[in-house]
Parts: sequence; structure tokens; C-alpha cells
Amino acid sequence: MTAPTVSDASGRAPGTGDRRVPAAVVLSAVVVVVAAGLVAWNNLLVPVLPADPVVRMIANVVGVLVLVLAARAGGLSWRDLGLCPTTWAAGLRWGGAAVGIVALGYAVAFLLPATRPLLENPGVAGSPTSAVVLRALLLIPVGTVLCEELAFRGVLHGLTERAWAGRWWAGRGAVVAVASAFAVWHLAGAVAAPAGGIPVLGVVAVLLVTAVGGVVMSVVRRHTGSVFASIGIHLGTNVVGLVAVVLATR
Repeated sequence: MTAPTVSDASGRAPGTGDRRVPAAVVLSAVVVVVAAGLVAWNNLLVPVLPADPVVRMIANVVGVLVLVLAARAGGLSWRDLGLCPTTWAAGLRWGGAAVGIVALGYAVAFLLPATRPLLENPGVAGSPTSAVVLRALLLIPVGTVLCEELAFRGVLHGLTERAWAGRWWAGRGAVVAVASAFAVWHLAGAVAAPAGGIPVLGVVAVLLVTAVGGVVMSVVRRHTGSVFASIGIHLGTNVVGLVAVVLATR
């Protein structure tokens, strides 16, 4: 007769150990996969879609909708995603203030003779009014700002904070990780139109500026707990900026 196996309180035999992979490791791997997927989406998939901006906007909307639904199905809460109703007021206050500050900055640049030429853009000058209106009212707010904020300051930020919860570097780590992915998201666009027309330095400049902007938006999103705060910043710089460029150019 063989002796019965002795088990500990958890039901495991002594010496077997717990071979489960820590949740932080699993979630960190998911963070990497999601970040890589976002980067591939904008740098590899979107460029091969039809050039019609409406088609690309629809693709982004569908993609981010699937991403948010997958995040919810995977266990992220509305608070994790920066969409909890209790944070809406703070997010809208910060977002509204950001739009106002950006508008004031562009107004000063527009009114000063020394800075107004910096706002001029020959590409905008040749665009039909209907195309500019479409960009300002639909393509940028929905296809760019909303989709990017839900993807980065929503899903990726929430997933990163959940993965690193309890670590002293969790908050700062989430900000750096999301801002870095956000910068690389713009790589294809930076290569196609480098700042100042300088191939290497221009691309680096675009990525650095985008990374800094990503840090600012992530910090504000984390401070308020609301993605609406970063949406306000993003909306202000993109839409208000476009309006200022149109006014200065035309």
C-alpha cells in the first residue's frame, strides 16, 4: 500500500510550487500587443486603404470601437477607460479650459505681425472650403481626436495602469509608455511629411513634439481620471489650429 500524498492548504502537493504566470506579466504582455497593434494599424494598414479621408475615418472608428469593446470584455471598467460618469465634470472642465487656452494662444499668434506668417500654409490655401469644413467638423474631431484618445488615453492607458497597479512607477510608467506609443503611431505621417522638409531631423522633430504632447495629455487624463480632458487638449490643438491656419492663409 502506498502512502497517501500530503497536500498543503491550497490542495497542492509539497514542492510542486505555483507555476501560474503573475497577472502583471500577462497584462504587461497584453499592453505590448495592444501598443504594437495600434502602431501597426496607423503605419501599415491605414496607408494602404483608399485615400478617401472619409473611408479612413470610418476604418478608425470601427477599429477603436472594436478595441473598446474588447477592453470591456477583457475586464477593464469605464473608470479604467477614463469614461466613468463621475469623472465627466472634471474632464469637461479641464478639456474646455484647454480649448480656451489654445484658442487664446493662436489668437495672439494671429494678431502679431511677427508670428502670423508662421500660421500660413499653402496647402490649406489651395483646399476647397467644403474640404476644410469637413476636416474641421468631422474628420479631425471624430476620425483623429476621438479615435486616438479612446485608443491611447482610454484603452492603452487604462490597461497599462491596471497591469502595473501597486508599483511605485505605475503612474509615470503609464504616461511614458502611452506617450511613446502615441509618438510612434505618427511615424508614417512624419516620414511622408517631415517637419521643415528635412527627412531625418524633420521626422525626429515630429516624433518628439508628438511625444511631448502625448505626455501632457496623459498627465491631464491621469489627474482628472477622464479622457474628456485629453480630448479637449487634442481638439484644441488640432481644430483650433486648423481654423487659425485657414484665417491666416486666406
